[in-house]
Amino acid sequence: MKSIERILFLAGVARSGSSWVGQILASHPQVCFRFQPLFAYEFKGRVDEDSSKEDFGRLFRDMGMSAGRFLRQEDKMASGEYPARYESGDETILAFKENRYQSLIAPMLRKVAELRLIGLVRHPCAVLNSWRKNTKEFPAGADFQKEWRHGMCKNSGPEDYFGYYRWKEVSHLYLDLADQFPDRVLVQRYEDLVENPAAGSEAMLRFCGLDYAPEVAAFVEESTSSHHESYYAVYKNASVAVKWREEMPEEIVEEIYADLRGTRLEQFLYEPLLAPKLTDPEPRSS
Repeated sequence: MKSIERILFLAGVARSGSSWVGQILASHPQVCFRFQPLFAYEFKGRVDEDSSKEDFGRLFRDMGMSAGRFLRQEDKMASGEYPARYESGDETILAFKENRYQSLIAPMLRKVAELRLIGLVRHPCAVLNSWRKNTKEFPAGADFQKEWRHGMCKNSGPEDYFGYYRWKEVSHLYLDLADQFPDRVLVQRYEDLVENPAAGSEAMLRFCGLDYAPEVAAFVEESTSSHHESYYAVYKNASVAVKWREEMPEEIVEEIYADLRGTRLEQFLYEPLLAPKLTDPEPRSS
């Protein structure tokens, strides 16, 4: 890619919808998008909370130059879970998503003026329900009733963010950073994008200094009007935002609501009224 004019950090806990939102960003012709580079073997351990501005700058430059299959998620493009992407080499915006290593966000914002953050927050019950159902993410034999709070069956270190309390931690982090850097941090509610994907995506891109390019509009339309059953696919109908209502254990839902009522995180308990409007689009083949 060309010299980097701006960097977009898309952060959210696992199962927050960051794959779909990441592909919205990736569909813009000015954007070079990378998938979880801090977790990739190529870059793991390159930076930490004490890294300098120069360290972060070298990381971002190398990310933009990398053609790693994992960073581009070529396997998901081949399977049809992600759309095929071609990089022209003329991109000027580097965007990447991370579900891990969220403790690096604040140091990056302080030291790299070109960095903007999209902190993606999904309803905690939806996040936990999606995690519970994903056999590749929720370990076989683990007891969800015992794991939903702390996620110790999956969290292997401080870089992991599974479980309700980790969801609370990063939600507070994003709100704190939005207060500190109001022009550079957007707290994006996932349900708002699902309820009105075109307007929500346009507003998000505008915050990032990007227009709502025709390529973005086409992807948003295609991704919300077809459905792929894979847990990692970015083609989903609107039911993904509300399925948890009938699937999550009632006692856990009640405890989460009781815990968040009257706090600043109560805003993320928003439940879009999508159920009456749902249709059954044709399944998307691989």
